[in-house]
Amino acid sequence: TPYQTTVTNDAETFDIFGISITNGQLLGGHRSGAAGIMSKLGLNENGDHEVLFSLSSLPPDVAGPESYTMQITTSGTTITGTDAPGLFHGFMSFIGLLDVTNSDRMTLKEMTVYDKPRFGYRGHQVDVARNFRSKDAIMKTVDAMALWKL
Repeated sequence: TPYQTTVTNDAETFDIFGISITNGQLLGGHRSGAAGIMSKLGLNENGDHEVLFSLSSLPPDVAGPESYTMQITTSGTTITGTDAPGLFHGFMSFIGLLDVTNSDRMTLKEMTVYDKPRFGYRGHQVDVARNFRSKDAIMKTVDAMALWKL
């Protein structure tokens, strides 16, 4: 659950037909992870809805490591983070809003999201000594962790 989400009374609901990424290099080492998750979900970077990444300072109540704001409008989405992990978490939140079962046409609503980690450490423990898991199962767990911003 994001720290704060704002949806105005006059917010429009609109359809997009894929996404295009601008300034993806700002994701740094997280870019390949984002591309891998997009590929697994059937999303490509040749769509009509621009997702723009930007590094900048954020409002004091949200500012901090791995924090971000996401502004979704009919003309595009801007994800602003304080660092690359913040941008990545913002992008995972954006992907979470999409109905990827119908990747030809996805519906979004205009909104602004402010988010920051609640805890300094995030993780998930996998006990492979007592519960063996295949490499594929572990990789799926890692992908799920990324989507849940762990």
